Amino acid sequence: MRDWLTILKKMEFFEGLTKEEISPLLDLATEKNFEDKDVLFSEGDERRYLYVLGKGTVMISKLNEDGEESFINVLTSGEIFPHTGFFDDRPYPGTATAKKRAEVLMIPIAAFERFIEAHPRLAFRIIKVMSKKIYSLQRKLNETLSLNVEDRLLSTLKQMNDLSKTETINLTHQELGNIVGASRETVTRQLKKLEQQGKVIIKKDHILLQE
Repeated sequence: MRDWLTILKKMEFFEGLTKEEISPLLDLATEKNFEDKDVLFSEGDERRYLYVLGKGTVMISKLNEDGEESFINVLTSGEIFPHTGFFDDRPYPGTATAKKRAEVLMIPIAAFERFIEAHPRLAFRIIKVMSKKIYSLQRKLNETLSLNVEDRLLSTLKQMNDLSKTETINLTHQELGNIVGASRETVTRQLKKLEQQGKVIIKKDHILLQE
């Protein structure tokens, strides 16, 4: 069983709290493992849990007006999600899908709300952290709207390389395409072009950016 107390104490949300303060929340939480392509929750589902990702990768996606899936975020260990709606009862804003194996802690919303009531100073910390997350998502949206495919792909690869310092992330060309808003074929062509330009090194299971 994963040491969730240590994981939570390292997170900005819970930093500085003691074992005695965090333990009541852990007592009400459930540990669960998800295999590759398992869905943790779907867009529009009733919001029942907050999730803490202990190990693995989770992809967050939404359906556009045409019913096509677009990936909007990639989460790695140490993340708590969803990133919006901590203080309301709106449904899940997107679909969370495991990439390979993911180990998560599921915290009931009601238990988390009681935990915040017992530690009201955490509410300001949550707002601060979530503001950073929302800003990051807004920046990604702006990139999608303003940058060309090559620049969007390079930006995404930089994010993946930053995340992979703590977790190995293996994305298919189709998944990269869903993230940057391009077809699999376009991503494949762009990657070959970037490799020829010496901007990336393509390995069997990952892509490295050249400084």
